[in-house]
Amino acid sequence: MANIYLHYALDVWFEEVVKPRMRGRAEMVRYADDFVLCFERGDDARRVFEVLPKRMEAFGLSLHPEKTRLFSCARPPKYQREGKGPGAFDFLGFTFFWKRSRGGKWFHAVQTRSSRMARAIQGIHDFCRRNRHLSVRDQHAGLFRRLQGHINYFGVNGNRNRISRIVNEARRSWLKWLRRRSQRHRMNWKRFMDLLKRLPLPKARVVVQIWG
Repeated sequence: MANIYLHYALDVWFEEVVKPRMRGRAEMVRYADDFVLCFERGDDARRVFEVLPKRMEAFGLSLHPEKTRLFSCARPPKYQREGKGPGAFDFLGFTFFWKRSRGGKWFHAVQTRSSRMARAIQGIHDFCRRNRHLSVRDQHAGLFRRLQGHINYFGVNGNRNRISRIVNEARRSWLKWLRRRSQRHRMNWKRFMDLLKRLPLPKARVVVQIWG
């Protein structure tokens, strides 16, 4: 319903009414009811930001007060050597921000949002705890599916470190709850490594290149 309703309330309006009136380039990225409006010029952004609530109200909609903001996302100046650039924002489970390369150049980076990361780790831990009495193969199958689904969504270039952390946390959590299955045949690290050779978990990898 969001796609159908917002197509007329937002998409058509932005393309046919807003963009022709802008002095600079303007683009929109939308998924369901989440969207980001990008403007080349600050004055264009301010104009649209002022009329956007009225446009939503005309269709009986409203903007979330804590998720709606106007900010600059310009590249930091070359002389800035420390800290982060302006305009970090969250969108669809990711945090987008400016980051300096080893060569000193600023580039736009992306990583899994911290709250989503914590939720994913807790979800894996809960799965291993709840299913510790299932067969090892059934545990592996369920854990594999969850990890692969996470990697398929968050496996974008620049986010490899957080993907690796998820995989490592899954290994630790699985080992922890396997060790609690039996006091007679306690799972040690060597046995666990042998298990992972037979039943490997997904590897951290980049699935989608969202930019060069």
